[in-house]
Amino acid sequence: MKKTVSFFLSFVLLRSAVFCVPGFSASAAVYKPDRKLYSQAYMLLSLDDPSFPVVAEKNQDKRMYPASLTKIVTTMVVLNKVKDLSQKTKVSQSAYDAVLGTGAQTAGLKVGESLTIEQLLYLTMVHSACDACHVLAEFVSGSTDAFVAEMNSWVQSLGCKNTHFVNPDGLHDPNHYSTAADLAKITLKALQNDTFEKISTTVQYKYKNTTFTHTNLMLQSGYVSYYYEYASGIKTGSTEEAGYCVITKASKDGYNYLAVVLGAPVIDYNNDGYVEKCSFIDAASLFDWAFDSLKYTTLVSANDVIDEVPVENGKDADAVQLMAEKDVNTIVPAGLDKSAVIIRAVDKPESVQAPVEKGQKICKAEIVYADQVVATVQLVAANRVELSTFLKILNAVKAFFSLTVVRIVLGAAVLFVLVYLYLFIRNARLKKKRRAEKMRQYEEMQTSGNRDQDGPPDLPPPVHR
Repeated sequence: MKKTVSFFLSFVLLRSAVFCVPGFSASAAVYKPDRKLYSQAYMLLSLDDPSFPVVAEKNQDKRMYPASLTKIVTTMVVLNKVKDLSQKTKVSQSAYDAVLGTGAQTAGLKVGESLTIEQLLYLTMVHSACDACHVLAEFVSGSTDAFVAEMNSWVQSLGCKNTHFVNPDGLHDPNHYSTAADLAKITLKALQNDTFEKISTTVQYKYKNTTFTHTNLMLQSGYVSYYYEYASGIKTGSTEEAGYCVITKASKDGYNYLAVVLGAPVIDYNNDGYVEKCSFIDAASLFDWAFDSLKYTTLVSANDVIDEVPVENGKDADAVQLMAEKDVNTIVPAGLDKSAVIIRAVDKPESVQAPVEKGQKICKAEIVYADQVVATVQLVAANRVELSTFLKILNAVKAFFSLTVVRIVLGAAVLFVLVYLYLFIRNARLKKKRRAEKMRQYEEMQTSGNRDQDGPPDLPPPVHR
Protein backbone atom coordinates (compact mmCIF):
# COMPACT_ATOMS: atom_id res chain seq x y z
CA MET A 1 0.00 0.00 0.00
CA LYS A 2 1.28 3.42 -0.90
CA LYS A 3 2.34 5.56 2.05
CA THR A 4 0.52 8.66 0.86
CA VAL A 5 -0.38 10.02 4.25
CA SER A 6 2.88 9.78 6.09
CA PHE A 7 5.44 10.50 3.42
CA PHE A 8 6.45 13.81 4.97
CA LEU A 9 7.62 11.88 8.00
CA SER A 10 9.19 9.18 5.90
CA PHE A 11 11.49 11.35 3.82
CA VAL A 12 14.37 13.44 4.89
CA LEU A 13 15.65 15.38 1.95
CA LEU A 14 19.40 15.46 1.57
CA ARG A 15 21.43 18.63 1.44
CA SER A 16 22.05 18.58 -2.28
CA ALA A 17 19.39 20.01 -4.53
CA VAL A 18 20.05 17.56 -7.29
CA PHE A 19 22.33 14.63 -6.89
CA CYS A 20 24.54 14.17 -9.89
CA VAL A 21 26.86 11.32 -10.54
CA PRO A 22 29.54 12.07 -13.12
CA GLY A 23 28.23 10.63 -16.34
CA PHE A 24 24.61 10.71 -15.20
CA SER A 25 22.11 13.43 -15.87
CA ALA A 26 19.97 13.20 -12.81
CA SER A 27 16.40 14.45 -13.13
CA ALA A 28 15.03 13.68 -9.70
CA ALA A 29 15.63 14.64 -6.14
CA VAL A 30 17.57 12.45 -3.77
CA TYR A 31 15.76 11.23 -0.68
CA LYS A 32 16.71 9.37 2.46
CA PRO A 33 14.69 6.19 2.86
CA ASP A 34 12.71 5.68 6.06
CA ARG A 35 14.21 2.22 6.50
CA LYS A 36 17.00 0.87 8.66
CA LEU A 37 19.98 0.31 6.36
CA TYR A 38 23.25 -1.31 7.39
CA SER A 39 25.59 -0.91 4.41
CA GLN A 40 28.49 1.49 4.32
CA ALA A 41 27.52 2.72 0.86
CA TYR A 42 24.56 2.34 -1.47
CA MET A 43 22.79 3.81 -4.45
CA LEU A 44 19.29 3.37 -5.83
CA LEU A 45 18.72 4.48 -9.41
CA SER A 46 15.59 4.57 -11.52
CA LEU A 47 15.83 2.61 -14.76
CA ASP A 48 12.69 4.24 -16.18
CA ASP A 49 14.41 7.41 -17.31
CA PRO A 50 17.36 7.56 -19.73
CA SER A 51 19.10 9.91 -17.31
CA PHE A 52 18.98 7.14 -14.64
CA PRO A 53 18.12 9.51 -11.77
CA VAL A 54 19.51 8.62 -8.37
CA VAL A 55 16.72 8.62 -5.79
CA ALA A 56 18.71 7.47 -2.77
CA GLU A 57 22.39 7.26 -1.91
CA LYS A 58 24.94 7.04 0.85
CA ASN A 59 28.69 7.49 0.43
CA GLN A 60 28.36 7.07 -3.34
CA ASP A 61 31.91 8.37 -3.96
CA LYS A 62 33.62 6.53 -1.10
CA ARG A 63 36.28 4.09 -2.25
CA MET A 64 35.29 0.58 -1.30
CA TYR A 65 36.49 -2.93 -2.04
CA PRO A 66 34.19 -4.40 -4.72
CA ALA A 67 35.08 -8.07 -4.20
CA SER A 68 33.44 -10.22 -6.90
CA LEU A 69 31.46 -7.32 -8.32
CA THR A 70 34.72 -7.03 -10.24
CA LYS A 71 33.50 -9.89 -12.43
CA ILE A 72 31.00 -7.55 -14.13
CA VAL A 73 33.98 -5.78 -15.68
CA THR A 74 35.72 -9.08 -16.42
CA THR A 75 32.66 -10.25 -18.32
CA MET A 76 32.27 -7.01 -20.24
CA VAL A 77 35.90 -6.91 -21.38
CA VAL A 78 35.47 -10.43 -22.73
CA LEU A 79 32.20 -9.57 -24.48
CA ASN A 80 33.78 -6.48 -26.00
CA LYS A 81 36.69 -8.49 -27.39
CA VAL A 82 35.18 -11.87 -28.27
CA LYS A 83 32.35 -12.07 -30.77
CA ASP A 84 32.18 -15.85 -31.17
CA LEU A 85 31.44 -17.24 -27.73
CA SER A 86 31.45 -20.78 -29.02
CA GLN A 87 35.24 -20.67 -29.26
CA LYS A 88 37.00 -23.07 -26.91
CA THR A 89 40.03 -22.65 -24.70
CA LYS A 90 41.87 -24.84 -22.22
CA VAL A 91 42.58 -24.30 -18.57
CA SER A 92 46.27 -23.54 -18.21
CA GLN A 93 48.47 -24.35 -15.26
CA SER A 94 48.95 -20.64 -14.57
CA ALA A 95 45.19 -20.03 -14.51
CA TYR A 96 44.75 -22.93 -12.13
CA ASP A 97 47.58 -21.76 -9.89
CA ALA A 98 46.25 -18.18 -9.76
CA VAL A 99 43.54 -19.13 -7.28
CA LEU A 100 45.12 -22.18 -5.69
CA GLY A 101 45.21 -21.84 -1.92
CA THR A 102 43.40 -18.47 -1.88
CA GLY A 103 40.11 -19.86 -0.64
CA ALA A 104 38.40 -18.26 -3.60
CA GLN A 105 35.20 -19.68 -5.01
CA THR A 106 35.87 -21.83 -8.06
CA ALA A 107 34.10 -24.08 -10.51
CA GLY A 108 36.65 -26.84 -9.89
CA LEU A 109 38.20 -26.52 -13.34
CA LYS A 110 41.11 -28.85 -14.11
CA VAL A 111 44.30 -28.15 -16.01
CA GLY A 112 43.81 -29.10 -19.66
CA GLU A 113 40.00 -28.95 -19.40
CA SER A 114 38.40 -27.43 -22.50
CA LEU A 115 35.47 -25.02 -22.23
CA THR A 116 33.72 -22.52 -24.50
CA ILE A 117 33.96 -18.84 -23.74
CA GLU A 118 30.22 -18.84 -23.13
CA GLN A 119 30.53 -21.58 -20.50
CA LEU A 120 33.28 -19.66 -18.77
CA LEU A 121 31.18 -16.48 -18.73
CA TYR A 122 28.21 -18.27 -17.16
CA LEU A 123 30.49 -19.79 -14.51
CA THR A 124 31.94 -16.33 -13.86
CA MET A 125 28.64 -14.51 -13.43
CA VAL A 126 26.31 -17.18 -12.04
CA HIS A 127 28.67 -19.09 -9.77
CA SER A 128 31.28 -16.33 -9.35
CA ALA A 129 34.03 -18.79 -10.28
CA CYS A 130 37.45 -17.19 -9.91
CA ASP A 131 39.25 -19.89 -11.87
CA ALA A 132 37.01 -19.16 -14.88
CA CYS A 133 38.06 -15.50 -14.72
CA HIS A 134 41.73 -16.30 -15.13
CA VAL A 135 41.09 -18.69 -18.00
CA LEU A 136 39.14 -15.93 -19.77
CA ALA A 137 41.87 -13.38 -19.05
CA GLU A 138 44.55 -15.51 -20.64
CA PHE A 139 42.38 -16.27 -23.65
CA VAL A 140 41.55 -12.63 -24.34
CA SER A 141 44.82 -10.89 -23.52
CA GLY A 142 47.48 -13.58 -23.26
CA SER A 143 48.08 -12.95 -19.56
CA THR A 144 46.19 -11.86 -16.48
CA ASP A 145 48.23 -8.66 -16.15
CA ALA A 146 47.48 -7.62 -19.73
CA PHE A 147 43.79 -8.37 -19.21
CA VAL A 148 43.66 -6.30 -16.03
CA ALA A 149 45.17 -3.41 -17.98
CA GLU A 150 42.28 -3.71 -20.43
CA MET A 151 39.82 -3.76 -17.53
CA ASN A 152 41.20 -0.49 -16.19
CA SER A 153 41.25 1.05 -19.65
CA TRP A 154 37.59 0.18 -20.22
CA VAL A 155 36.31 1.60 -16.94
CA GLN A 156 38.32 4.76 -17.51
CA SER A 157 36.63 5.14 -20.89
CA LEU A 158 33.33 5.18 -19.02
CA GLY A 159 34.50 8.06 -16.85
CA CYS A 160 35.20 6.03 -13.71
CA LYS A 161 37.76 8.10 -11.81
CA ASN A 162 37.74 6.20 -8.52
CA THR A 163 38.13 2.63 -9.74
CA HIS A 164 41.24 0.51 -10.10
CA PHE A 165 41.67 -3.23 -10.51
CA VAL A 166 44.65 -5.50 -9.94
CA ASN A 167 42.98 -8.84 -10.77
CA PRO A 168 39.98 -10.15 -12.73
CA ASP A 169 38.35 -12.03 -9.83
CA GLY A 170 37.97 -9.44 -7.06
CA LEU A 171 40.17 -11.08 -4.43
CA HIS A 172 41.31 -8.51 -1.91
CA ASP A 173 44.11 -6.12 -2.65
CA PRO A 174 44.54 -2.65 -1.14
CA ASN A 175 44.86 -1.19 -4.64
CA HIS A 176 41.74 -2.95 -5.90
CA TYR A 177 38.84 -0.57 -5.32
CA SER A 178 35.79 1.18 -6.72
CA THR A 179 32.79 3.24 -5.61
CA ALA A 180 29.04 2.85 -5.67
CA ALA A 181 28.80 5.59 -8.31
CA ASP A 182 31.41 3.99 -10.56
CA LEU A 183 29.91 0.52 -10.17
CA ALA A 184 26.47 1.91 -11.06
CA LYS A 185 27.96 3.46 -14.16
CA ILE A 186 29.66 0.18 -15.08
CA THR A 187 26.52 -1.89 -14.52
CA LEU A 188 24.31 0.46 -16.53
CA LYS A 189 26.72 0.17 -19.42
CA ALA A 190 26.86 -3.60 -19.06
CA LEU A 191 23.06 -3.91 -19.08
CA GLN A 192 23.04 -2.39 -22.56
CA ASN A 193 24.65 -5.62 -23.74
CA ASP A 194 21.97 -8.26 -24.34
CA THR A 195 24.36 -11.15 -23.75
CA PHE A 196 25.46 -9.71 -20.44
CA GLU A 197 21.89 -9.22 -19.30
CA LYS A 198 21.00 -12.76 -20.31
CA ILE A 199 23.96 -14.28 -18.47
CA SER A 200 23.73 -12.08 -15.38
CA THR A 201 20.03 -12.80 -14.84
CA THR A 202 20.33 -16.57 -15.24
CA VAL A 203 19.23 -18.17 -11.96
CA GLN A 204 20.66 -21.64 -12.58
CA TYR A 205 23.36 -22.88 -14.93
CA LYS A 206 24.32 -26.49 -15.49
CA TYR A 207 27.88 -27.39 -16.38
CA LYS A 208 28.59 -31.04 -16.89
CA ASN A 209 26.90 -32.79 -13.97
CA THR A 210 26.75 -29.79 -11.68
CA THR A 211 23.95 -27.22 -11.49
CA PHE A 212 25.24 -23.89 -10.30
CA THR A 213 22.84 -21.45 -8.66
CA HIS A 214 23.16 -17.68 -8.88
CA THR A 215 24.99 -16.25 -5.89
CA ASN A 216 22.34 -13.56 -5.53
CA LEU A 217 20.17 -15.24 -2.90
CA MET A 218 17.42 -12.71 -3.51
CA LEU A 219 16.61 -14.84 -6.56
CA GLN A 220 16.30 -18.08 -4.59
CA SER A 221 12.84 -18.80 -3.18
CA GLY A 222 14.37 -21.31 -0.79
CA TYR A 223 16.14 -18.51 1.08
CA VAL A 224 13.20 -17.05 2.98
CA SER A 225 15.18 -14.27 4.61
CA TYR A 226 16.58 -13.03 1.29
CA TYR A 227 14.16 -13.97 -1.44
CA TYR A 228 12.68 -10.98 -3.24
CA GLU A 229 10.20 -11.90 -5.91
CA TYR A 230 10.74 -8.73 -7.94
CA ALA A 231 14.54 -8.99 -8.12
CA SER A 232 16.63 -9.97 -11.13
CA GLY A 233 20.42 -10.60 -11.48
CA ILE A 234 23.17 -9.26 -11.44
CA LYS A 235 26.20 -9.94 -9.19
CA THR A 236 27.29 -10.39 -5.61
CA GLY A 237 30.63 -10.14 -3.90
CA SER A 238 32.16 -10.65 -0.49
CA THR A 239 35.50 -10.72 1.24
CA GLU A 240 36.43 -10.08 4.83
CA GLU A 241 37.66 -6.62 3.87
CA ALA A 242 34.82 -5.74 1.48
CA GLY A 243 31.96 -7.04 3.56
CA TYR A 244 28.93 -8.19 1.61
CA CYS A 245 28.04 -6.51 -1.67
CA VAL A 246 25.31 -6.87 -4.26
CA ILE A 247 24.19 -5.18 -7.45
CA THR A 248 20.71 -6.16 -8.51
CA LYS A 249 17.61 -4.75 -10.12
CA ALA A 250 13.92 -5.09 -9.38
CA SER A 251 10.68 -4.42 -11.26
CA LYS A 252 7.18 -3.93 -9.87
CA ASP A 253 4.02 -2.23 -11.13
CA GLY A 254 5.84 -0.70 -14.07
CA TYR A 255 8.67 0.73 -11.96
CA ASN A 256 12.26 -0.45 -12.36
CA TYR A 257 15.22 0.23 -10.09
CA LEU A 258 18.90 -0.70 -9.82
CA ALA A 259 20.44 -1.10 -6.36
CA VAL A 260 24.16 -0.98 -5.59
CA VAL A 261 25.00 -2.06 -2.04
CA LEU A 262 28.56 -2.12 -0.66
CA GLY A 263 30.17 -2.95 2.66
CA ALA A 264 27.21 -4.61 4.34
CA PRO A 265 27.78 -6.53 7.59
CA VAL A 266 26.26 -9.74 8.84
CA ILE A 267 23.93 -9.40 11.83
CA ASP A 268 21.25 -11.29 13.72
CA TYR A 269 18.57 -9.45 11.80
CA ASN A 270 15.61 -11.39 13.17
CA ASN A 271 17.07 -11.91 16.66
CA ASP A 272 16.84 -15.66 16.19
CA GLY A 273 20.49 -16.52 16.71
CA TYR A 274 21.29 -16.64 13.00
CA VAL A 275 23.43 -13.97 11.37
CA GLU A 276 22.30 -12.80 7.98
CA LYS A 277 23.90 -10.96 5.09
CA CYS A 278 22.66 -7.41 5.17
CA SER A 279 23.53 -6.74 1.54
CA PHE A 280 20.40 -8.59 0.45
CA ILE A 281 18.32 -7.13 3.28
CA ASP A 282 19.37 -3.59 2.40
CA ALA A 283 18.69 -4.08 -1.30
CA ALA A 284 15.20 -5.38 -0.54
CA SER A 285 14.57 -2.49 1.85
CA LEU A 286 15.59 0.04 -0.79
CA PHE A 287 13.32 -1.56 -3.36
CA ASP A 288 10.35 -1.75 -0.97
CA TRP A 289 10.79 1.86 0.04
CA ALA A 290 10.90 3.03 -3.57
CA PHE A 291 7.94 0.92 -4.70
CA ASP A 292 5.84 2.04 -1.72
CA SER A 293 6.82 5.68 -1.50
CA LEU A 294 7.79 7.07 -4.89
CA LYS A 295 5.94 7.59 -8.11
CA TYR A 296 6.36 9.32 -11.43
CA THR A 297 4.25 12.46 -11.53
CA THR A 298 3.69 15.08 -14.19
CA LEU A 299 4.74 18.29 -12.44
CA VAL A 300 4.56 20.49 -15.53
CA SER A 301 2.63 19.95 -18.73
CA ALA A 302 3.69 21.08 -22.16
CA ASN A 303 2.42 24.57 -23.02
CA ASP A 304 1.87 25.51 -19.36
CA VAL A 305 2.64 29.25 -19.07
CA ILE A 306 5.39 29.71 -16.51
CA ASP A 307 6.57 33.30 -16.86
CA GLU A 308 6.98 36.16 -19.32
CA VAL A 309 9.79 38.38 -20.56
CA PRO A 310 9.76 41.93 -22.02
CA VAL A 311 10.18 42.26 -25.79
CA GLU A 312 12.16 45.09 -27.36
CA ASN A 313 10.81 46.56 -30.61
CA GLY A 314 7.68 44.44 -30.57
CA LYS A 315 5.02 45.54 -33.05
CA ASP A 316 1.90 44.68 -31.11
CA ALA A 317 3.28 43.42 -27.77
CA ASP A 318 5.83 44.56 -25.26
CA ALA A 319 6.18 41.11 -23.62
CA VAL A 320 5.98 37.43 -24.55
CA GLN A 321 4.75 34.57 -22.38
CA LEU A 322 7.08 31.67 -21.62
CA MET A 323 5.70 28.14 -21.62
CA ALA A 324 7.10 24.68 -20.90
CA GLU A 325 8.52 23.00 -23.98
CA LYS A 326 7.38 19.54 -22.90
CA ASP A 327 5.83 17.53 -20.09
CA VAL A 328 8.02 17.09 -17.06
CA ASN A 329 7.66 13.71 -15.40
CA THR A 330 9.86 12.91 -12.45
CA ILE A 331 9.98 10.74 -9.37
CA VAL A 332 8.50 12.36 -6.27
CA PRO A 333 6.86 11.21 -3.02
CA ALA A 334 3.62 9.42 -3.72
CA GLY A 335 1.52 11.89 -1.74
CA LEU A 336 2.96 14.99 -3.34
CA ASP A 337 0.86 18.14 -3.00
CA LYS A 338 1.38 19.99 -6.29
CA SER A 339 0.65 23.29 -4.58
CA ALA A 340 3.93 22.83 -2.74
CA VAL A 341 5.81 22.75 -6.03
CA ILE A 342 7.55 25.97 -7.08
CA ILE A 343 8.47 26.66 -10.70
CA ARG A 344 11.00 29.44 -11.25
CA ALA A 345 12.73 30.68 -14.36
CA VAL A 346 16.53 30.70 -14.23
CA ASP A 347 18.92 32.80 -16.30
CA LYS A 348 15.92 34.68 -17.70
CA PRO A 349 17.06 37.59 -19.89
CA GLU A 350 15.99 41.10 -18.97
CA SER A 351 14.41 41.30 -22.40
CA VAL A 352 14.45 39.72 -25.86
CA GLN A 353 14.59 41.39 -29.25
CA ALA A 354 11.76 41.16 -31.72
CA PRO A 355 11.02 39.30 -33.89
CA VAL A 356 10.30 36.41 -31.51
CA GLU A 357 9.15 33.15 -33.05
CA LYS A 358 6.66 30.86 -31.34
CA GLY A 359 8.57 27.99 -29.73
CA GLN A 360 11.80 29.99 -29.60
CA LYS A 361 13.98 28.87 -26.67
CA ILE A 362 14.34 31.63 -24.12
CA CYS A 363 15.60 30.14 -20.85
CA LYS A 364 15.04 27.25 -18.45
CA ALA A 365 12.93 26.78 -15.35
CA GLU A 366 13.69 24.83 -12.18
CA ILE A 367 10.97 22.77 -10.55
CA VAL A 368 11.48 22.96 -6.81
CA TYR A 369 9.94 20.81 -4.12
CA ALA A 370 10.88 20.97 -0.43
CA ASP A 371 13.89 23.16 -1.25
CA GLN A 372 15.17 20.67 -3.80
CA VAL A 373 15.37 21.09 -7.54
CA VAL A 374 13.62 17.94 -8.71
CA ALA A 375 13.67 18.71 -12.44
CA THR A 376 14.33 21.36 -15.07
CA VAL A 377 12.41 22.27 -18.21
CA GLN A 378 13.10 24.42 -21.25
CA LEU A 379 10.95 27.54 -21.54
CA VAL A 380 9.95 28.71 -25.01
CA ALA A 381 7.98 31.63 -26.44
CA ALA A 382 4.25 30.96 -26.33
CA ASN A 383 3.51 33.21 -29.31
CA ARG A 384 5.09 35.17 -32.14
CA VAL A 385 5.94 38.83 -31.73
CA GLU A 386 6.63 40.76 -34.93
CA LEU A 387 9.26 43.43 -35.32
CA SER A 388 8.31 47.15 -35.36
CA THR A 389 10.72 48.90 -37.74
CA PHE A 390 9.81 52.32 -36.34
CA LEU A 391 10.50 51.25 -32.77
CA LYS A 392 13.69 49.56 -33.87
CA ILE A 393 14.98 52.80 -35.44
CA LEU A 394 13.78 54.91 -32.50
CA ASN A 395 15.35 52.60 -29.96
CA ALA A 396 18.50 52.41 -32.05
CA VAL A 397 18.78 56.18 -31.92
CA LYS A 398 18.14 56.13 -28.19
CA ALA A 399 20.68 53.39 -27.77
CA PHE A 400 23.22 55.33 -29.85
CA PHE A 401 22.89 58.41 -27.73
CA SER A 402 23.04 56.36 -24.59
CA LEU A 403 26.51 55.07 -25.48
CA THR A 404 29.20 56.27 -23.12
CA VAL A 405 31.49 57.35 -25.96
CA VAL A 406 28.72 59.26 -27.61
CA ARG A 407 27.80 60.90 -24.34
CA ILE A 408 31.41 61.90 -23.78
CA VAL A 409 31.68 63.34 -27.28
CA LEU A 410 28.37 65.16 -26.95
CA GLY A 411 29.34 66.44 -23.53
CA ALA A 412 32.60 67.71 -24.90
CA ALA A 413 30.79 69.38 -27.78
CA VAL A 414 28.28 71.05 -25.45
CA LEU A 415 31.11 72.18 -23.18
CA PHE A 416 32.95 73.58 -26.19
CA VAL A 417 29.86 75.47 -27.29
CA LEU A 418 29.27 76.82 -23.81
CA VAL A 419 32.90 77.92 -23.51
CA TYR A 420 32.70 79.48 -26.95
CA LEU A 421 29.50 81.34 -26.06
CA TYR A 422 31.01 82.46 -22.77
CA LEU A 423 34.10 83.78 -24.51
CA PHE A 424 32.04 85.33 -27.25
CA ILE A 425 29.77 87.15 -24.81
CA ARG A 426 32.71 88.15 -22.66
CA ASN A 427 34.55 89.54 -25.64
CA ALA A 428 31.43 91.32 -26.81
CA ARG A 429 31.02 92.91 -23.40
CA LEU A 430 34.66 93.97 -23.32
CA LYS A 431 34.37 95.51 -26.75
CA LYS A 432 31.21 97.30 -25.70
CA LYS A 433 32.94 98.51 -22.53
CA ARG A 434 35.92 99.72 -24.51
CA ARG A 435 33.69 101.54 -26.94
CA ALA A 436 31.81 103.14 -24.07
CA GLU A 437 35.11 104.19 -22.48
CA LYS A 438 36.30 105.72 -25.73
CA MET A 439 33.03 107.55 -26.11
CA ARG A 440 33.29 108.91 -22.59
CA GLN A 441 36.83 110.01 -23.20
CA TYR A 442 35.80 111.66 -26.41
CA GLU A 443 32.96 113.47 -24.76
CA GLU A 444 35.28 114.65 -22.03
CA MET A 445 37.67 115.94 -24.61
CA GLN A 446 34.89 117.78 -26.31
CA THR A 447 33.71 119.27 -23.08
CA SER A 448 37.23 120.33 -22.20
CA GLY A 449 37.69 122.10 -25.54
CA ASN A 450 34.59 124.15 -25.14
CA ARG A 451 35.69 125.39 -21.76
CA ASP A 452 38.98 126.68 -23.20
CA GLN A 453 37.19 128.90 -25.70
CA ASP A 454 34.78 130.48 -23.20
CA GLY A 455 37.34 131.31 -20.52
CA PRO A 456 38.10 129.76 -17.29
CA PRO A 457 35.12 128.13 -15.93
CA ASP A 458 35.64 129.75 -12.49
CA LEU A 459 35.34 133.37 -13.72
CA PRO A 460 32.06 135.05 -13.28
CA PRO A 461 30.25 136.21 -16.35
CA PRO A 462 31.02 139.77 -17.55
CA VAL A 463 28.83 142.58 -16.29
CA HIS A 464 27.47 145.01 -18.90
CA ARG A 465 27.10 148.50 -17.89
